[in-house]
Amino acid sequence: MVVSTRDLVKLSGPRSCVSIPTGPETLPIEVTVTGKLPSGAGALLVASALAQQEKNPDFLDEYNEPSALIGKTSFSKGDPTAIYTFGVDTRDLTFHRHAGHRAITGISGGKGCELKFSLCSPEEATRRPEKFSEDLYIVKIPGDRLFVLRFSGTVYHQFCPADRSENGFFAVSVHTNEAGGLEPGELLNRVLDDKGNIPLLTEPAPARAVELAEHPGARDRAYIIVLDIE
Repeated sequence: MVVSTRDLVKLSGPRSCVSIPTGPETLPIEVTVTGKLPSGAGALLVASALAQQEKNPDFLDEYNEPSALIGKTSFSKGDPTAIYTFGVDTRDLTFHRHAGHRAITGISGGKGCELKFSLCSPEEATRRPEKFSEDLYIVKIPGDRLFVLRFSGTVYHQFCPADRSENGFFAVSVHTNEAGGLEPGELLNRVLDDKGNIPLLTEPAPARAVELAEHPGARDRAYIIVLDIE
């Protein structure tokens, strides 16, 4: 069952998927829980995968997002796709955005995770920082779940563990066009030279907007969506 934000207030109990409209010309944020693992399996897998990821020669840990490039672009051969692993450990990722499209498959840790999105534009976040939290959505995923997320990275987002005593999730992220949305310049040139990485493509949200969004009252006003399989 796909649910739009117009229907969220009418729902009682979790649903397996949600589609959050982001505007008439842009892709919705789509999140689907696709499977349930045995209790504790997600925590074990996430811990193991995070440890394995650190052994990758392309491992990086910036903006609280440990990641590794496992599938490089090949623009000279007509393939703009890049594939990364990344994790949400016991830290909240930095609230950020980027230019391109993302398709992510993840497994949540033992206590689950939260996917936060603000539909506020960069201009609005700078001019009126409180709008950042006014347009805040929080998608909650229980522990030991397989889930899929597809969205435009131009939407501000932050991924977090549901409980900081446990890792949030581990995922494979497909950047369907690593150069998508990038303006001409040094950054685009590096990407076209097959030298892209997640930190390079990360644009943190304005500090004041994030500060307001982290206030407890902002969470109380956010659209909170709980997903699970029945």
